[in-house]
Amino acid sequence: MNKLKKSGLIILSAIGLLLVVCFGSYFLKEQNIKKIYKNEYFSYSLKGLPVTVSKETQPFDWTSDKLKALADECGTKYEKGYFDKLVAKFKDTNKVVYNFKYQGASQTNLIFKVTILPNKLGYTSLDKFNKDFQQCFVAGDAYPLLINKDWLLFVNSCGSGIDDESGRPDGCGEVDTAVVSTLKLN
Repeated sequence: MNKLKKSGLIILSAIGLLLVVCFGSYFLKEQNIKKIYKNEYFSYSLKGLPVTVSKETQPFDWTSDKLKALADECGTKYEKGYFDKLVAKFKDTNKVVYNFKYQGASQTNLIFKVTILPNKLGYTSLDKFNKDFQQCFVAGDAYPLLINKDWLLFVNSCGSGIDDESGRPDGCGEVDTAVVSTLKLN
């Protein structure tokens, strides 16, 4: 009878340990999925995806010709010299680019990017910000997404979204979905 009690106790202990491991693993995974990251400009979640994030500071390199070409592509008309004045406001300004690199098996090596610029034009309307910086084609490098009184936030495109039927996820697209759905300017 003692052996039976001892065996039962060992089995119950093993089941208890298994439950602790399973629920602990589930809890840690849930915590990782819900974790919110915050930097000096914005907060976001990676929803548990395997991602590395790096930050670069680069000079503002958009030209009035580039912005005019983007506006022309979208069919938006501006008065002559408008983009010269807009670009002049960003003279000697840096943009900050956050690179989100998916670390798992992926269909492409594309990197999801979030770009931050100071709101030197004082945009209060997302429509006006979008109109000045809009991109009307697939695979653009900086689509206007969010504004506040201090910052302008852009995101890039992860390509066409065509599935290569390899069974691997579109890593960049997965990161885009996770980050954009949770992005908030500070």
